[in-house]
Amino acid sequence: MSVVLGIVIVYFIVMFGIGYWANTKMASSREFLVAGQTLGFFVMAIATFSSIQSGFGMIGHTANTYAWGMQAIVAAALLVPLSFALSWFLLGSRLYRLARSHDVYSVPDVVKVRYPHRSAHFSMSIAMFVGSVAYMTAQVTAMGVIVGIIFDTSVVVGAIIGSLVVAAYTIAGGMLAAVWTDLVQGLLMIVMSVAAFVVATRTAGGWSDMLATVEGADPGFLSLDATQPITWIFSFVFLAVLGTAAQPQLVTKFLMLRSGSELRWGALVAAVAYAVTTLFALSIGLATRALTIDGRAPELANIDNTTTWFLDNMTAPAFAGFVMAGLLAAIMSSASSFITIGASSLTRDLAGSLGRTVNRELMWGRLASAFVVLCALVFSLYLTQVVFLLGAIGWAAFAAAIFAPVVLGLYWRRATGIATTVAVGFGIVANLAVTILTSEGVITLPAYMQAGGFVIACGALLFIAVSVLFPSRTSQQHFDRMDAQVVTVAERARATN
Repeated sequence: MSVVLGIVIVYFIVMFGIGYWANTKMASSREFLVAGQTLGFFVMAIATFSSIQSGFGMIGHTANTYAWGMQAIVAAALLVPLSFALSWFLLGSRLYRLARSHDVYSVPDVVKVRYPHRSAHFSMSIAMFVGSVAYMTAQVTAMGVIVGIIFDTSVVVGAIIGSLVVAAYTIAGGMLAAVWTDLVQGLLMIVMSVAAFVVATRTAGGWSDMLATVEGADPGFLSLDATQPITWIFSFVFLAVLGTAAQPQLVTKFLMLRSGSELRWGALVAAVAYAVTTLFALSIGLATRALTIDGRAPELANIDNTTTWFLDNMTAPAFAGFVMAGLLAAIMSSASSFITIGASSLTRDLAGSLGRTVNRELMWGRLASAFVVLCALVFSLYLTQVVFLLGAIGWAAFAAAIFAPVVLGLYWRRATGIATTVAVGFGIVANLAVTILTSEGVITLPAYMQAGGFVIACGALLFIAVSVLFPSRTSQQHFDRMDAQVVTVAERARATN
C-alpha cells in the first residue's frame, strides 16, 4: 500500500505544480475560461479525449464488458472515435472563427451570437450549470471510491480529498490548468491502458487463450447480440457518437485554439488516443471473466468492483498504484473541465442572459468554481436520491440540449431561438422523466430501444419542427451576420498564410 500511496502523492504534486504555473498566467477571464486561446493541436487533442474518457466511464465500461461481453465495448467505446471526426469537421473551424470574431468563451456564448432570443441564452446557461454539477457529482463519487481505496479510508473522506485536490489546481489556474493537467492525465491514461492490456491478457494466459476460455463457456459472449438486441447496440452507438460530439468539454476546446491550422491533425490524434484507452476495459473485463470461468476469480455480485478486484488480487502493488493514478487522472480530467464550464455558466453566461455584467470576472469565476465543487460534493455525500436524478441529466441530456441548437444551428439558416429554448428544456426534462418512469416501473421501453439515443433523436426532430413551424426573420438575420463575420475571419487567415 505504501507504494500505491507514494505514486498517487507524486501525481498530486504534479497536478498542484501545473495549477501553480497556470495561476501565474492568470491575467483575465480569457485565460481562466478559454486558456488564453493559446492551445496547439496536440495539447488540445489530448485534452479533448481525456476530458471525454472519464474514470467513471473506464470503470463502467470494464464492468459492462465483464457482464455483457464484447458488445459492451462496441456499443459504448470502440466507435466513439468517430465522434471526434464529426466534431472536428462540422464544428472545429466554424467555432474557431466564431471565437475570433466575437468574445465567445462558452457554449451559451455561441447560442447568444447565433440567436437573438434571450430565452435561448438563458436556457442554455441553466443547462450548462445543471449538467456540470451532475457530471461533477459522478466524478466526486468515483474519486471517493478510488481515493478511499488508496488512502485506506472511507468513501466520504476519499471524496473530500479528491474534490479538494481537483478544486485547488482548477480554481488556481482555471481552464489553462485544466487543459495542461488534461494533457498529463491523458498521456498517463494511454500508457496505463496499454500496460493494463498486457498485464491482464497475460494473467488470463494470453489473448488467444483468454478468448478461447470465454468462448468455450459461452460462445455468444463474444458476439454483438450476446445480452442486448443488435438494434439496442446501434442506438447506443448513436447516443455515444452524437453525445460525444455535443459534449461541452469537447465543444469549448475549439474556442481555445491559437490558430485554425491547428485543426488539421487534431481529430486523428484524439480518436487514436481514445481508442487506445478502450484497451483497459476490453482486457480487464474479458480477463476477469476468463478467470471466473477458470475458477480463479469469484462471480462478482457487484460488477462495478471488476477493476478494483483485478488490481487487488491479480497485480503487483506498484502496478496497482500506477493504474490507480491513471484512473484518478481519468476522473480528474473530466472534473476540472466541468468545474470551469459550470463556473462560466454562473458568472458570465447566466448573468449575461439576464442583462447583467459581472465586474472582476476572474475573481467571481474562481468563487463560482468553488461553488460547483461544493454542490457536487454535497449531492454525492448526503443526497443519494438527488445523485441518482442528477446522474440522469448526463450524456443524453447534454447531447439533446446542445447537438441541434449548436451543430445544426451553425449551418441551418432557419434555426430559431425559440426552437433552441424548447430543445434545451426537452433534453433535460425528457431524459429525467424517462429515467424516473422506467426506474419506477411506470413505463417499460421496448428491448430494442436505448433511452438516451431516443431522447437525442426526438430533441433534434423537435428543434427542426419548431424552427419550421415558427420561423424567425431576426434569427435568420443573426445567422447571415454571423456567417459573414466567420467568412471574413477565414479570408483574413488565408491572406495571412
